Amino acid sequence: MTTGAKRLLVFGAAGRTGRALVDLAAAAGFTVTACGRTGGTETELPAGAERASADVLAPAEIRAVLAAARPDMVVSTIGGRMDLRIDDEGVRNIADACLATGVTRLIAVTSLGCGGSAQYASERLMAAIGEVLAAKTRAEAHITGLPLGWTIVRPAGLLDEPATGRGALFDDERVHGRIACRDLAALLLRLCDDDASVGRILSAVDEATLNGPDDPVRYQPATA
Repeated sequence: MTTGAKRLLVFGAAGRTGRALVDLAAAAGFTVTACGRTGGTETELPAGAERASADVLAPAEIRAVLAAARPDMVVSTIGGRMDLRIDDEGVRNIADACLATGVTRLIAVTSLGCGGSAQYASERLMAAIGEVLAAKTRAEAHITGLPLGWTIVRPAGLLDEPATGRGALFDDERVHGRIACRDLAALLLRLCDDDASVGRILSAVDEATLNGPDDPVRYQPATA
């Protein structure tokens, strides 16, 4: 993969998926801005990455970070069970700020159980986090209505475990299972260089945990 000096801004960089993406992207040669509400991350950043801070419920702060970082692409991994506004308003604010500042590429992480995939989710899941999924669904609906080069990634249940290398993307909302945050981050990095994913809503699952139809539709990235 040839990345040159592409500039990537990660919102939610203090979280497990966001921090893993920062590390992987910096190692791949991206210039990375790691943004979190308290400065991006509490631990030392890798070479090629710098910190930024923004409250995603404050649009002016998001626009200021975007103006300073001048990213070629933005990835949002934010989420907040304790404040549903993060999953809805926060994500919408990031998308709107991208549009306002001329950033044309946005990858947003939501969850399986959002949108059309809700009909395939278990009753237990919907009972546990149905309000969170509804908030994320509202954010998805907003993003898909904007003139941006967007991709939405719906991961399966997230695990704070070592990467397995089995993370896979599916163009299929019927699938479910689990996936390590680090494997999800690797998939997100791959999408940063994949224009064929623009305008797509993809599911991310560890193949060893894959459940669903016997004939899941795998996402086929663009070939060089």
